[in-house]
Amino acid sequence: MDNFFSSVPLFEYLKTKNIYAVCTIRPDRLGLLKLIDDKKMKRGDLDYQISDQGISFFKWKDNRSVHFLSNYHGNDNYKVQRRLKDGTKIDVTTPIVVKDYNGHMGGIDKADMLHAIYDRDSKSKKWWHRLFFAVLEMAYVNSYIAYVEVRREKMSFLEYKRCITKGLLTKSKPQPKRKGRPKSNGDEQTFCAKERRKGNLSVSNDVRLENRGCPLANIRVESRTL
Repeated sequence: MDNFFSSVPLFEYLKTKNIYAVCTIRPDRLGLLKLIDDKKMKRGDLDYQISDQGISFFKWKDNRSVHFLSNYHGNDNYKVQRRLKDGTKIDVTTPIVVKDYNGHMGGIDKADMLHAIYDRDSKSKKWWHRLFFAVLEMAYVNSYIAYVEVRREKMSFLEYKRCITKGLLTKSKPQPKRKGRPKSNGDEQTFCAKERRKGNLSVSNDVRLENRGCPLANIRVESRTL
């Protein structure tokens, strides 16, 4: 885990979920226990503190001070041989947390390497564009690592991205619209007769039928020719 995201509350939460993690951490993070000052430590010295929640905070002095955070390590050590400038070898006591961190950090380096090969980061006026494409590229990398690990197939990252892109384009390809009346599915179709729309007269019946039965209607009109 990168030290930018590591924190004590995060490791406490991971431990409640039975997820074990170790990482380097920035010494100015909140919630860290106080350790020995750098000036009082020599190369190979180790100082550590373990919280009540079982979170271990280590400070190991190599060429410089390195800080580690873990939710499953203790103060166990192991010895490694190092070659000096004159060619002689010496045994150096190293915390086991350093060994485990170096053994598992390769996954992070590999992910960063694959992400940098075909990086599609581009400038945009909208900040969420860069965030969206970064998350999309991360999903590509993680799925590629899992695919190669499970299938045990030799496939380049570029070829894998091409296969994923072709699959998405094939699945999302719109079906061509057919001209004419759509075919029935064999079931009987029922049609409901539409009710005839009744007229809505703006004149009331009292006014409209006021002169009904007028005697003028029975007068015959005779036409004369001169």
